[in-house]
Amino acid sequence: MAEQSSFTRVQYKKGARIIKQGREGGALYLIVEGSAAVVRGYKTDSAKTLAKIGPGAIFGEMSLLDHEPHAASVIALEDSELSTMAQDEFDRLYDEMNPIMQGIIQLLIDRLRQNL
Repeated sequence: MAEQSSFTRVQYKKGARIIKQGREGGALYLIVEGSAAVVRGYKTDSAKTLAKIGPGAIFGEMSLLDHEPHAASVIALEDSELSTMAQDEFDRLYDEMNPIMQGIIQLLIDRLRQNL
Protein backbone atom coordinates (compact mmCIF):
# COMPACT_ATOMS: atom_id res chain seq x y z
CA MET A 1 0.00 0.00 0.00
CA ALA A 2 1.43 3.39 -1.02
CA GLU A 3 2.08 5.92 1.76
CA GLN A 4 0.04 9.12 1.44
CA SER A 5 2.06 12.30 0.99
CA SER A 6 2.21 14.66 3.97
CA PHE A 7 2.62 17.62 1.60
CA THR A 8 0.07 19.76 -0.22
CA ARG A 9 1.03 21.73 -3.36
CA VAL A 10 0.29 25.46 -3.45
CA GLN A 11 1.00 28.24 -5.96
CA TYR A 12 2.18 31.78 -5.19
CA LYS A 13 2.39 34.67 -7.64
CA LYS A 14 5.48 36.89 -7.91
CA GLY A 15 5.45 39.41 -5.05
CA ALA A 16 3.14 37.39 -2.80
CA ARG A 17 4.03 37.28 0.88
CA ILE A 18 4.16 33.58 1.77
CA ILE A 19 5.07 34.12 5.43
CA LYS A 20 4.58 37.31 7.45
CA GLN A 21 7.17 38.20 10.08
CA GLY A 22 5.65 38.18 13.58
CA ARG A 23 2.79 35.86 12.72
CA GLU A 24 2.38 32.42 14.25
CA GLY A 25 3.67 29.49 12.20
CA GLY A 26 1.50 26.72 10.92
CA ALA A 27 3.27 25.07 8.02
CA LEU A 28 6.59 23.92 6.66
CA TYR A 29 7.34 25.02 3.09
CA LEU A 30 9.44 23.37 0.38
CA ILE A 31 10.10 25.27 -2.85
CA VAL A 32 9.37 22.98 -5.81
CA GLU A 33 9.65 25.63 -8.54
CA GLY A 34 10.48 29.32 -8.36
CA SER A 35 12.32 31.37 -5.77
CA ALA A 36 11.75 33.51 -2.70
CA ALA A 37 13.47 36.07 -0.50
CA VAL A 38 13.68 35.84 3.29
CA VAL A 39 13.33 39.42 4.56
CA ARG A 40 13.39 40.95 8.05
CA GLY A 41 11.45 44.18 8.37
CA TYR A 42 9.66 43.75 5.01
CA LYS A 43 8.10 47.02 3.80
CA THR A 44 10.04 49.11 6.33
CA ASP A 45 12.98 51.47 5.92
CA SER A 46 15.19 48.94 7.69
CA ALA A 47 14.25 45.92 5.51
CA LYS A 48 17.08 43.44 5.14
CA THR A 49 17.19 40.46 2.78
CA LEU A 50 18.65 37.55 4.74
CA ALA A 51 18.61 35.02 1.90
CA LYS A 52 17.37 34.26 -1.59
CA ILE A 53 16.23 30.65 -1.88
CA GLY A 54 15.15 28.38 -4.69
CA PRO A 55 14.05 24.84 -5.52
CA GLY A 56 14.74 22.38 -2.72
CA ALA A 57 14.88 25.06 -0.02
CA ILE A 58 12.78 24.58 3.11
CA PHE A 59 11.48 27.40 5.32
CA GLY A 60 9.01 27.96 8.15
CA GLU A 61 10.69 25.26 10.26
CA MET A 62 11.75 27.46 13.18
CA SER A 63 8.18 28.42 14.06
CA LEU A 64 7.05 24.82 13.80
CA LEU A 65 9.81 23.68 16.13
CA ASP A 66 9.55 26.32 18.86
CA HIS A 67 5.97 27.61 18.35
CA GLU A 68 7.26 31.20 18.26
CA PRO A 69 6.19 33.77 15.63
CA HIS A 70 8.05 33.90 12.33
CA ALA A 71 11.37 35.76 12.58
CA ALA A 72 11.17 37.02 8.98
CA SER A 73 8.83 37.37 6.03
CA VAL A 74 9.19 35.24 2.91
CA ILE A 75 8.29 36.84 -0.43
CA ALA A 76 7.90 35.05 -3.79
CA LEU A 77 10.47 36.47 -6.23
CA GLU A 78 8.68 34.83 -9.15
CA ASP A 79 5.61 32.69 -9.70
CA SER A 80 6.37 29.69 -7.50
CA GLU A 81 5.06 26.26 -6.61
CA LEU A 82 5.57 25.08 -3.04
CA SER A 83 4.75 21.97 -1.07
CA THR A 84 3.48 22.56 2.45
CA MET A 85 3.22 20.36 5.54
CA ALA A 86 0.78 21.37 8.28
CA GLN A 87 1.85 21.82 11.92
CA ASP A 88 -0.01 18.73 13.15
CA GLU A 89 1.70 16.43 10.65
CA PHE A 90 5.09 18.00 11.38
CA ASP A 91 4.49 17.54 15.13
CA ARG A 92 3.60 13.88 14.60
CA LEU A 93 6.87 13.25 12.75
CA TYR A 94 8.88 15.27 15.28
CA ASP A 95 7.37 13.35 18.20
CA GLU A 96 8.61 10.09 16.63
CA MET A 97 12.19 11.41 16.80
CA ASN A 98 14.69 10.40 19.46
CA PRO A 99 14.39 12.75 22.50
CA ILE A 100 18.13 13.47 22.45
CA MET A 101 17.86 14.67 18.84
CA GLN A 102 14.82 16.76 19.78
CA GLY A 103 16.89 18.42 22.52
CA ILE A 104 19.74 19.18 20.13
CA ILE A 105 17.36 20.67 17.57
CA GLN A 106 15.73 22.83 20.25
CA LEU A 107 19.14 24.07 21.41
CA LEU A 108 20.08 25.02 17.84
CA ILE A 109 16.77 26.85 17.28
CA ASP A 110 17.23 28.77 20.56
CA ARG A 111 20.75 29.82 19.57
CA LEU A 112 19.62 30.86 16.11
CA ARG A 113 16.76 32.99 17.46
CA GLN A 114 19.16 34.71 19.90
CA ASN A 115 21.36 35.75 16.97
CA LEU A 116 18.69 37.07 14.61
